[in-house]
Amino acid sequence: MDMTIDIMISIKKALTEISRNVSRLSAESVALSAAVDRTLARDIHAREDLPNFDNSAMDGFVVKTADVKTASATTPVRLKTGTTIRAGLAARLTLRRGHAIKIMTGAALPQGGEAVVMVERTRQESGYVLIERAAATGENIRPKGEDVRRGDLLIKKHTILRPYEIALLAAQGIVSVPVISKARVGVLATGDELVDAKVAHLRHGQIRNSNAPAVSAALARWGATVENLGQAADDPVSLRRLLKKSLPRLDMLIISGGVSVGDFDFTKSALEATGFKTIFWRVAIKPGKPLLFGMMGKTAVFGVPGNPVSTLVCLEEFVRPALETMSASGLRHPGWHLSGALDRDQFLRDAKRQHFLFSRVTETDEGFVVSIIRPQGSAMMGMACRANAIATAPAGTQRLKKGDRIAFRWMK
Repeated sequence: MDMTIDIMISIKKALTEISRNVSRLSAESVALSAAVDRTLARDIHAREDLPNFDNSAMDGFVVKTADVKTASATTPVRLKTGTTIRAGLAARLTLRRGHAIKIMTGAALPQGGEAVVMVERTRQESGYVLIERAAATGENIRPKGEDVRRGDLLIKKHTILRPYEIALLAAQGIVSVPVISKARVGVLATGDELVDAKVAHLRHGQIRNSNAPAVSAALARWGATVENLGQAADDPVSLRRLLKKSLPRLDMLIISGGVSVGDFDFTKSALEATGFKTIFWRVAIKPGKPLLFGMMGKTAVFGVPGNPVSTLVCLEEFVRPALETMSASGLRHPGWHLSGALDRDQFLRDAKRQHFLFSRVTETDEGFVVSIIRPQGSAMMGMACRANAIATAPAGTQRLKKGDRIAFRWMK
């Protein structure tokens, strides 16, 4: 599906096309120590019961319930004792009537032990212990398999592994897990005017490449493996050469710049000359209209505008959902679940597009108040850094009045 220059598609249509064309990545096995925040590729079933033996839930004395049924603080029961069972003790002991065995938290219960009386409810004498309360069968005992039974579904596939899941897997003796591979994403900036950010003194007409570090940072936050492909001049021949070299090893490519209709915007034509299939070009949003998306075989390619604010809006709205589809990462767009009242009237140019408005949002006793920063601009990084939220006005909106409710999301 190729788009003419006069056609823009909606955000909803663009996201549908992205989801339809982007595929889930394959699985890889990683060490448990490196698996946190990764997405499990298949179901994991329990190898063992957890706990795998009956054990004490606290420090105390193991007793038979019949021996202590009359025990109280005023009429304690006196039981013979001597041995202490500590955690990790391999010996198998047996509890006899009239006896109590001191036990530590996590230690294996002796044969015949029916309950554990916490140490705070006992008093020790030479060779004896005074039990000051009755105990029910199973009290303060963690029975074998209480938490997990062998064969149970331990963790479902597509679960994002947190430290809790890491602990559970380790307790099962699992030291490596199958996870969805991280997307390999190449980042390429284009433009004759660009120089590296470390250049101290700019010549007239030059600008530092701010897109590559910003894009790389966002992609890394979303779990991708990032490859910086550097900067390409506005030259279709060298751009095609770089694309042919880089694309085969990538799951996704982000190209910033050269996607509009200027005399030196060669990104789309250079891609198509290498076999790229354009899925859509130009989305009804502001900023970010010239967004390009398509496929080179199994490699997803996004051409994003060169202005940094436009670039970052496109990353959040379109690239992030694509990465979630590829890696089942759960790092979805935060959505537009919040709303606030505008603090003043606003007039929006180009009502055909959905607007993303960098704003300062404050919370009052009456709710959130949204103050749209003025002026707005797709190259105004200082403006974007003063914002703590992005508000959105749907396509068709030309005028907003003070007090109107407007959807927003926090910036992170």
